[in-house]
Amino acid sequence: MTQELTNPHDKFFKETFSRVEVARDLLANYLPPEVVAVLNLTTLETQPDSFIDADLQEQFADLLYKVELVDGRPAYVYVLLEHKSYPDPNTAFQVLRYEVRIWENNWRNGEELRPIIPLVLYHGRERWRVATDFGGLFVGDEALRPYWPQARYELLDLSGYSDAEIVGVAHLRISLLIMRYILDPALREHLADIFALFHELSESRTALEYLRTVLYYIGQSARHLQPQEMVTVVQNMLAKEGSEIMQTVAEHWIEQGIEQGIEQGIEHGLQEAVLDNLAIRFEVVPPEIEAGVRLVQDAEQLRYLHRQAILVKDMAAFAALLPEN
Repeated sequence: MTQELTNPHDKFFKETFSRVEVARDLLANYLPPEVVAVLNLTTLETQPDSFIDADLQEQFADLLYKVELVDGRPAYVYVLLEHKSYPDPNTAFQVLRYEVRIWENNWRNGEELRPIIPLVLYHGRERWRVATDFGGLFVGDEALRPYWPQARYELLDLSGYSDAEIVGVAHLRISLLIMRYILDPALREHLADIFALFHELSESRTALEYLRTVLYYIGQSARHLQPQEMVTVVQNMLAKEGSEIMQTVAEHWIEQGIEQGIEQGIEHGLQEAVLDNLAIRFEVVPPEIEAGVRLVQDAEQLRYLHRQAILVKDMAAFAALLPEN
């Protein structure tokens, strides 16, 4: 099953961890050592399937990887991103559902069942203190415990890590630190240190592409941060000496107008907020209204439309506020 990437957390997660070298480093550093020891991570391959229900795409995103064990047998690693800002006890149930779907695919393809190592990545602000296995959802007599499926998952709870404890290659650390603070106003205090890690990237093209991805994600998701704050931090980073790669990125920053990309991320997030308000008020947003909202590029005008989407008496009144084509 494939899905359109409209959630900014989903999009950032997929763009980041679809890079096999980043995924490999994630697993090497955050799975238990005894699990890493039986995986041949050089064989890691991203699979195209997603197993998330359509009505749960705002809560979860997922990536499936195929990997060989050191004995040559096939296995899977399933990484599930938990979007919600609070721990959900039912995550264990969702993990088990998705594992069953993966095994059903094995059956349909005439393959033997493969072991699945699930890793839940959580970046909410509240610590994850719920059970990390399906058996933890059951309450009853101990005599029944053998009949409760365990279905354990590994957990990477970013809220429990200090900046120094987030390890790995620069690409991975940038990703996890951005996700760690994206919902937290403290992001502005950490931006300079996070962006300094771009100096460790080994290729200017990779650095440029990922800088654009990061800025767009922040622009869409960090509503507490002003665009100029990001521009200032990045300009300071690019101005530092001693990195030919950053000099190349700086040239592209100027030539390609990446500063505008920050504004575009903010605008896109505001457009979605306007459309969300309309959907809540009127249930259905006509295509021509959606198209009209997406034509608006000015952030101040979008904020005005966001308020009016709550106040107008009907869709016709809102349509009258949109600029003519």
